[in-house]
Amino acid sequence: MRTAFYRFIAYRKDKLALWSLLVCVFILLSLLIGWTTSLYKQQLMNEAYEDASLQLASKSNELRLGVERRLLLSESLAAFVTSEVRDSGVVNSQRFNEFAAHFVPALPDVRNLSLYPGGVAGFIYPYKGNEGVLGNDLFKDKRSEVRENALRTKEQRKITMLGPVNLLQGGSGIVTRQSVYIDGKFWGFVSVVIDLPDLLSGISKEFESDLFDVALRLNGHVLLGDEKLFQQQELNEIVNVPDGNWELAGAIKPEKHRAISLKLLLVRLISLICMGLVLFLLYIQLTGRTKLEEKVSRRTRELQEANEEIEASNEELLAIEEELREQNRMLERKERELRFLAYHDPLTGLYNRSCFNLHLKNSITSAAQSESRIALLYLDLDQFKLVNDTFGHGWGDELLRESARRLTGRLNAEQGPVPEDEPAYFRIGGDEFTVIVPWVTDREDAEQLAAAVVERFRMPFFIRGTEYYMTTSIGIALYPDHGEDATALALHADSAMYKAKEEGKNHYKWFDGKETPEAAELLELRSGLRKALERGEFELYYQPQIEAATGELSGLEALLRWKHPKLGPVSPQQFIPLAEESGLIVEIGEWVLRTACAQNKAWQDAGCPKLRIAVNLSARQFAAPDLVGTVRSVLEQTGLDPCYLELEITENMAMKNENLGTLEQLRDMGILLSIDDFGTQHSSLSYLKSLPVSRIKIDRSFVSGIGMDERDEAIIHAMLLIARRLCLSVVAEGVETESQLGFLKEHDCDEIQGYLFFKPQPAYQTEQVLHNSMQSGSNLAMNGA
Repeated sequence: MRTAFYRFIAYRKDKLALWSLLVCVFILLSLLIGWTTSLYKQQLMNEAYEDASLQLASKSNELRLGVERRLLLSESLAAFVTSEVRDSGVVNSQRFNEFAAHFVPALPDVRNLSLYPGGVAGFIYPYKGNEGVLGNDLFKDKRSEVRENALRTKEQRKITMLGPVNLLQGGSGIVTRQSVYIDGKFWGFVSVVIDLPDLLSGISKEFESDLFDVALRLNGHVLLGDEKLFQQQELNEIVNVPDGNWELAGAIKPEKHRAISLKLLLVRLISLICMGLVLFLLYIQLTGRTKLEEKVSRRTRELQEANEEIEASNEELLAIEEELREQNRMLERKERELRFLAYHDPLTGLYNRSCFNLHLKNSITSAAQSESRIALLYLDLDQFKLVNDTFGHGWGDELLRESARRLTGRLNAEQGPVPEDEPAYFRIGGDEFTVIVPWVTDREDAEQLAAAVVERFRMPFFIRGTEYYMTTSIGIALYPDHGEDATALALHADSAMYKAKEEGKNHYKWFDGKETPEAAELLELRSGLRKALERGEFELYYQPQIEAATGELSGLEALLRWKHPKLGPVSPQQFIPLAEESGLIVEIGEWVLRTACAQNKAWQDAGCPKLRIAVNLSARQFAAPDLVGTVRSVLEQTGLDPCYLELEITENMAMKNENLGTLEQLRDMGILLSIDDFGTQHSSLSYLKSLPVSRIKIDRSFVSGIGMDERDEAIIHAMLLIARRLCLSVVAEGVETESQLGFLKEHDCDEIQGYLFFKPQPAYQTEQVLHNSMQSGSNLAMNGA
């Protein structure tokens, strides 16, 4: 019994000694493994940060070089403009497109190259997708940052960068802009619009790294990555660019941390395994087998956890893939909608002018190859202008939609792809429509269609429960008999249509092959007028107005001039009626108003005298649905005080009761209202006293009779007496002789305007007159004659 007890005690002591030894060995090995793996972890983290720092510096350098390359493109574009202007005086659109075509396809991140003569977008490449930019004035842009950038670029005379900024053509991007000075005079700007995601993708594989997360901040705007990365100090780089700094920040990715941790785990696991083997061997040496089963169980659990992580990652990738598919489907729908809008008229659903020009050229090419003929029908609605002006654009739009349905003979005028073997219908603007008829065997084919269309339009229109009668006049031209190209064929069909109108309207007319020089010039004017505004062919001249008593400048009148590329200067008496007839006068008139207000504000900012500028309003403009809103918007955008704007209207416009409310609203804004060409139309003196007008302008037809016709002098004297009793000031137009001036001064005419003092002149000459007026005072008027 005692022996067994001693043996038990000895066994217990041996076991205790054995486990004590194993525990001591375990503790020593564990400390050694922990110390070495900690050193190894620190080494791995240091290596990771060094690699990340080198890669971030490389990306910073790549970004800097990429930006510098785009800045060189701006400098090249500025050099091109300087060379073009010095060689030929202007920038040729074709040469600009050829120049831009060398660079834009090679740089996918460059969205467009553009030129801004005088700060107004006049050239852009590529044109498609960027149409909304043309005509945009940087100095009047709704976006304050754009205006500030334009002014800063003009003053600094160096490349500036703006962005990120919302673009007129959609999306956002970075804009590099450089001012161009020719012989010390400001010419305008050149701009390069850069799509930032494409730029980063082209520079460094989508600007991503497997090692670290990266963030990019432009002038305080975070464009890439998480803003929190900039709060860390380990990985930061500064990229110096014009107008600020671009900052790059990085942080080791969690995946990298996990990779290091996993690596350490594997090292520790291997170390533990080794330690376990040592302990196991030691245990075997001392006691036998140890905890193999426990190690296998632990390893199994680790593998299960790793497998669960892999499954979770796979599910996340599947969700991302489905999201990308949905975005792709949405982009395809948007693309279809944009393709439809590019070639269809949104009001009627018919094909638009762009589609007409393209389809007519293609049809002529096909007809030439197959030796067939095509007919072009050119339609214009009779009396549409009267309906539109009388009842408003809403009624006019309904008439246009119903006209499209009658033209096509279908209840739904919307069309799909352009047909190749049957008539195609187009609305090319306003109340003008065209029909292209392919495979015409004889004239009767076109005549039958034209007769059917005329007959459909003879039926009454029912708009909003009211019956209207409106007919159409059609001109027909045949290819190749009446023209071998699209331009000639369209002009001849248009000419035939106007002859149909001259012969009483409401029928069709074939082009008779006769084209008088006057008709050719008229067609040229009608065709050119549609594109004159976008081509920048219009210019404002300014004629000063003089106080009769003192001879000092009292105001200016803005007068529209058109320099046709082929016909040269065109008289306003020629093109203004055409603009009224086509409805283009509304758009042109708004341009005149905006340009005149902006020019007056610019003169005032330059220190010139603050004078009132007069702008004529046409009847079509006055009938526009929101004239007051348009005028208010122009004044707000240009910054011109309303008291320095005068709007001139005709007697007929002023005498309409329905216009009284609009006139009162304009007067309440602080705008001066005057009646132009007073005495040449129909005025009611009883109605005149209630009008919110401040002055009248005596027409030159009366002024020219001073000293020659006593009746004209009597009429002028009566006008001056009436105006004085009604507290209206008077301006006499067309004063050209000293005798006319003497008569007007003798009868107390307030202001004088005419060639005796100043002819209409462009803005730069008028500015010199304004500066001289500050130096010469009242002697300026006679000196300027």
